[in-house]
Amino acid sequence: MTENSNKSPRQYSKEFKVDAVELMIRSIGLRVKNIDMQLEQGFVLVTDWLPTGEKNLVLWRNLEQVDYDTLNRLCEKLAINPADSEFDIVYINGDHNIPALFTSTEEEGGITKKLNIRQIEPEFLSRMFSVEGV
Repeated sequence: MTENSNKSPRQYSKEFKVDAVELMIRSIGLRVKNIDMQLEQGFVLVTDWLPTGEKNLVLWRNLEQVDYDTLNRLCEKLAINPADSEFDIVYINGDHNIPALFTSTEEEGGITKKLNIRQIEPEFLSRMFSVEGV
């Protein structure tokens, strides 16, 4: 197309694969420590630190393969719960029913602990379309 052309520019498209996990990692600026891809079991775990220094876990799952019950069992196995979690923030894709609060009994000290669980999709969308720093 030349400068003097009155024709509208052609739009080109090209299909390519996008690694959604890597895209999420880059969009929130994670400093990756470890990636554990267990594709046969339907999930990927990414442990990392946010630029703020918070320890973070991204649990990306195949929603058809890892339903609510399977996710609950996986979180129990990985000790992802408000009572005993090593992570400051946990990102999980899709809907989930992972508890975010734990309150011990009065005999146990009556302590309330909170696990900061964030759903990946809203976080990803807000960062993908952010114009901050542009």
